[in-house]
Amino acid sequence: MTELSRYAARKLAQARRICFGRPVTAYITNAQIIARAGFGVVHDHIKADAWGRFSDGHRVRTSDVMRTERIDGFYVLHTRSGSLYVIVTFDPDGGRQSLDAYNAISPADLHLTHDRLQ
Repeated sequence: MTELSRYAARKLAQARRICFGRPVTAYITNAQIIARAGFGVVHDHIKADAWGRFSDGHRVRTSDVMRTERIDGFYVLHTRSGSLYVIVTFDPDGGRQSLDAYNAISPADLHLTHDRLQ
């Protein structure tokens, strides 16, 4: 489990107060996009359960990111499964650059991950 920095904790509290237009699936710290999926540390996941799945502080991989947008200073990932993830902080080793690289690719050039691999 990953401990939040003061900065990340402050940004997470700020993000929780924003209405993103629909329910947030989870908040992600140390985010990056790799091979069309979002990766990072999860917080407040709506599917968290008593067995520890999707628990705060654990790593998460989203389904394919279909589009991104910026809302009130936060980047939001809309995924193939219909989830909405809010990026709270980026991974310091290229996280923000991974978002920029993803956004620079034409949607026509992006290929979906096969369903059996999602």
